[in-house]
Amino acid sequence: MVPCPPPNPGPRERRRFANDLRITIAYLREALRLRTLKQPAAVALVLSKIDAPFQNAEEARASLTDDVLRKALGPLVNLIDQSARVSDAAIIPVTAFGFGNAVLRESAGERDGAPPESADQPFGGEPIWLLREGVAPQPFNLDTLLLWTLHFGLLDQKGGDVEAEPEIEALCRMLREDLDAGDPWLLSLKG
Repeated sequence: MVPCPPPNPGPRERRRFANDLRITIAYLREALRLRTLKQPAAVALVLSKIDAPFQNAEEARASLTDDVLRKALGPLVNLIDQSARVSDAAIIPVTAFGFGNAVLRESAGERDGAPPESADQPFGGEPIWLLREGVAPQPFNLDTLLLWTLHFGLLDQKGGDVEAEPEIEALCRMLREDLDAGDPWLLSLKG
């Protein structure tokens, strides 16, 4: 999971995004290296907080084209492409709060009891987004992430051989149909 940079990111935000990518690559590479199952893994690359730089889903989709997503997450995409331990992969942009529902918390200070930002943090404190007061969350594309994860989790658990168990095969088919029936925003990378 990598958070989407804020609108008009400055050098600090771009460095933070690059650092987030490096950390995520290291964890994914190690997870794939330590995988003991013969069955390859399914990997969801989740771009979170897409409501920060975009006003609505249409604007996000228009800006975050397949090429832009591939390029922005390039090192992760490259790792997945080259790994024989990954059978299926997708990029899935999401937001938990919904477009227009998040506000950036002001810098924490002594006034609210929060510790001051540490001087040893190279990018400053992590931006904290809060749900706008009086607004209910309206998650976007989390259903896609859930259905995709359940579908490939079942396939992975059964080693890709679901035909031997009709109930599991029917459940996988239902999850796939539910995923296809909605308006899923995912970029399939592998599988």
